[in-house]
Amino acid sequence: MSTYADTIVVIPSLHPEPAFVDLARELTAAGFGEVLVIDDGSGLAFGEVFAAIAASPGCRVLTHPENRGKGAALKTAFADIAARRPDAVVVTADSDGQHTAQGIRTVADRVQAADGERIFVLGARDVDLPHVPLLSRLGNKLTTLVIKALYGQTLPDTQTGLRGIPAALLEPMSRVPGERFDYEMNALTWALSAGVPIVEVPVATIYHDKSNSVSHFRPVRDSVIIYRSIFARAGSYFASSGVAALIDLSVFTLVIDRVFDGRSYLRAVVTATLAARVVSSAVNFLINRHLVFARHGSAWRYYALAFGVLAASALGTTAMSMLLAGHVIWAKIIVDIVLFAVAYHVQRTWVFHGNPGAPKGPDSAQVR
Repeated sequence: MSTYADTIVVIPSLHPEPAFVDLARELTAAGFGEVLVIDDGSGLAFGEVFAAIAASPGCRVLTHPENRGKGAALKTAFADIAARRPDAVVVTADSDGQHTAQGIRTVADRVQAADGERIFVLGARDVDLPHVPLLSRLGNKLTTLVIKALYGQTLPDTQTGLRGIPAALLEPMSRVPGERFDYEMNALTWALSAGVPIVEVPVATIYHDKSNSVSHFRPVRDSVIIYRSIFARAGSYFASSGVAALIDLSVFTLVIDRVFDGRSYLRAVVTATLAARVVSSAVNFLINRHLVFARHGSAWRYYALAFGVLAASALGTTAMSMLLAGHVIWAKIIVDIVLFAVAYHVQRTWVFHGNPGAPKGPDSAQVR
């Protein structure tokens, strides 16, 4: 039988229903080491609910005087845990009734089974069930497709707030940017980019009504924030690669025109490609390291990739130029577009590693 004495359940809460008190007490009765609730600016009208939780054995309440957002609430909890119990396993859940004590135990069990391994556990709902609100179903489907395209992994429930975090990930998770609902998506894409295995475990799919009226998620505004977060790193990578591509094409054209009089035989293409790639790759590596991924990357891996792309570009451009009746510049553009997509995935999964930089944690909160 699993024991949860070293597991802290973190629950950000805004305007909770009175039944939330029962969930907190049920969790402590199940043996969880602590239930840490963050009152994210709910106000005096909800004071009795939080006071009842704070008075329950094994429960602790932190308070934001004003609403700061779910991400800020989670970071407040992470900072508190890091100061008091840095070796604790953390399970995050919501206070709107969508997460049950059984589901929270299921996620905690999976984190415990990893025995300290750096994994990120998601309590995944079945969003294809008929009672799931249409907007929630469509939002999850779209996000799943985008995550698959950008990061190469299929995650059917990207929007779940029921997540398991081993102690080893608590510090980097606390530095992931985002203050509101965007934080959870940023944490997910951080894990994907950092090579942290993401494990899904099935949990109950609970919605109170077809409009999901209990949730504080604002479909349009919050979706814009979330998708902006998803595309931020990919977009900056595309911009970085675009700058490098312009430099590469300019140097290539200069060498072909000035040194080889526009001729496209193999030695000319190889020489021009080599000169162009030396300049553009140095610029691209520095931009990706300091601005795109904000992580230390492996220079030897980067240049191993660059060498592979260089060879593929030279051979591919030569072959394509023959098919295009000697139009070597257009041949290079076509070949390099294909190689661009390949290089993106290789850099994301192999070249740049470690924890991405992020802002410091949140300001301290009041404790009661």
